[in-house]
Amino acid sequence: MGRTNLRFAVVMTLHTCISAGTYLLGKIAADALPTLVLGLLRFLIAGAGFLVLARIRGLDLWPLARADWRTYLWLGFLGVALNQVAFLGGLAFTLPSHAALLYALTPTVVLLMAWARGQERPGPRKLMGLVLAFAGVVVLLAGRRGTAALPPRWILGDLMILVAVVAWAGYTVASRPMVLKHGAQRATTLSILFGLAVFSPLGALGLPRLHPASVPPMAWLGLAYLGLMTSVVSYLLWFHALSLKEPSRVAIASNAQPVVTALLGWIFFSQPITLPFVAGAALVAAGVLLAQS
Repeated sequence: MGRTNLRFAVVMTLHTCISAGTYLLGKIAADALPTLVLGLLRFLIAGAGFLVLARIRGLDLWPLARADWRTYLWLGFLGVALNQVAFLGGLAFTLPSHAALLYALTPTVVLLMAWARGQERPGPRKLMGLVLAFAGVVVLLAGRRGTAALPPRWILGDLMILVAVVAWAGYTVASRPMVLKHGAQRATTLSILFGLAVFSPLGALGLPRLHPASVPPMAWLGLAYLGLMTSVVSYLLWFHALSLKEPSRVAIASNAQPVVTALLGWIFFSQPITLPFVAGAALVAAGVLLAQS
C-alpha cells in the first residue's frame, strides 16, 4: 500500500468511527433539543473551534475572490443550513440505523453528481464496489429491523434524511475544488463560517422553544460531540480525504459507517450481533476494498 493510500485509509477509519458515534449521540441530542437550536449551537461550537485552530496555526482566511465568496455561500447553504435542518430533524423522527442506511446512498449520489460535472468517469470496478458496499448495508440493517419498534413518524424522518444525503453529496462534490485551491483546513473553516452566517437567522427562530433546565445531561454531551467531534474533527478528516482521493472514493469508504454504528450499538446498548450483521459487514468491507483498489 502506497503512502497516500495508507494515509487515506487511516483518515477514513477515524472519520468513520467518529461519524458512527454521531448517529447514536446525535439521536439523543435531537430528541431533547429543538432542531433549529441544535443546529445553531452545534455550528457555533464548530465555528469557534475552527477559528481557534486557525489562530493557533496562523492560517490566513481572508481575503477571498468574489467568485470564492459565492462558492462558499453555496457550500455553507448545502453543508450546514440544508444538510443540518434535514439531518437533525430527520434523526429526531427516525432510528439511527435508518439514518446510517440512508447515508449509505451518499456514494451513489456523489458519483452521479461528479459524473454529471465531468469530475469522474466511473469504471466497472468502482461501480461494482459501490453495489457490493450498499448491498452489505441493506443486508445488515434488514436483519436488524425487528430489534426496535419503529417510531410513528419514521417515514417523514427517512425522507428528511434523504434530503440531507442529497445536500451532503452536493457539498462533497462542490467543495473539492476549494479544497484543492485553499487546502483542507481553510476550505473547511470557511465553509463552516459561511454556513453559520446563512443558518443563524433561521436557527435563532428556535431559541424561544429552548428550555435548558429540561435538557438531560446526555443531550448536552451529544451536542458537544456534534459540535467538536463531528463538526470539527470529522469535517477536517473528510476534507483531508478529499485532498487525497476523488469524491466518490471518499464517499464509498464512508459506507462502513452503518457497520460501526451497529457495533457501537452492540457495545453500549447491548444490541446483538447477528448473522446478517456478519454478512453485511463482509459485503461492505469487500465493496470498499474493491472500489479503493
